[in-house]
Amino acid sequence: MEETGFVAYGASVNGISLEHVNRRREHNMSVRHFHDEYEIFYIMDGYRQFFFNNRSFLAGKGDLVLIDSDMIHMTRCPDHCEPGYERMILYITSQKMAQMDAKFPDLNFAAFFRKNPGIYHLNPRQQEFFLQMCGRFQEEETRRAFGYVQAIEANTVLLLLSLVRELTAGESILPLYQDEKYKCVYQLADYLTQHYAEQHSLDQLAAQFYLSKFYMCRLFRRVIGYSVSEYQTILRIQKAREYLEKTKWSVSTIAERVGYNSLTHFEREFKRYMTVSPLRYRGTLHTVTAFDVSTDFMQPADNLTREEKESTPDTEL
Repeated sequence: MEETGFVAYGASVNGISLEHVNRRREHNMSVRHFHDEYEIFYIMDGYRQFFFNNRSFLAGKGDLVLIDSDMIHMTRCPDHCEPGYERMILYITSQKMAQMDAKFPDLNFAAFFRKNPGIYHLNPRQQEFFLQMCGRFQEEETRRAFGYVQAIEANTVLLLLSLVRELTAGESILPLYQDEKYKCVYQLADYLTQHYAEQHSLDQLAAQFYLSKFYMCRLFRRVIGYSVSEYQTILRIQKAREYLEKTKWSVSTIAERVGYNSLTHFEREFKRYMTVSPLRYRGTLHTVTAFDVSTDFMQPADNLTREEKESTPDTEL
């Protein structure tokens, strides 16, 4: 059986991770994707459709995607495009980003990601620089000479500084789908984001947005990458995680606040998305994330990447 892709490189050093993957077949992420890491996704070849900020985007060779910490996002094979692609991803944990911001407060990298998530097309000089920075990470991590951890951090600071200097929100690529029938999907996603704790039936939502239920579900899945129910669930779990981190409310109170009438149902859904129970998550704050990064990624592709761990057939409405 032909391989779906191979891992060219992958490693994590002190809160900074690099992953280089080349795939030859279609690959779509599943619903379970938001994490407390900052993500820089660079496409070396092929095309990918991205979803974040309730909008869908198309990215291709030479495009760089900035994804903020805890931002709900999805990537999939675009319609009518060849399925293969090659990409490089740099992950930076929230804790590591906070440490770098403390060292260089004037740069404020976390605020840059918060204000400028999006897709940017790099010119040839910027593309070469990004790949050089990734190459230095790999060289330092592979050789592990004296001071390699500090060298990787310094290299990452230089890369982030170049992004702050050269990328602006005004250069971000516009959403992929712009005609009226897709704008209604964006409006529905915005509505669910604002009313995630309310109970919505598909019939009610379809009537509210003047669509047939079947057409609404199919179109939402195509544009957003999630089913309507999946998207509402992930919004609820994301908010529940925030309440667990920032309040002393009981788990039952949080469940009710985010729209669950059954505590058992809430706990089951939370564990499905976060891999631990709400109480366990609260007790291990800053040590548990939805997608943990191993210290050594050099394993077979189907056991390695987060995309592999989160892949699923794109069939549910």
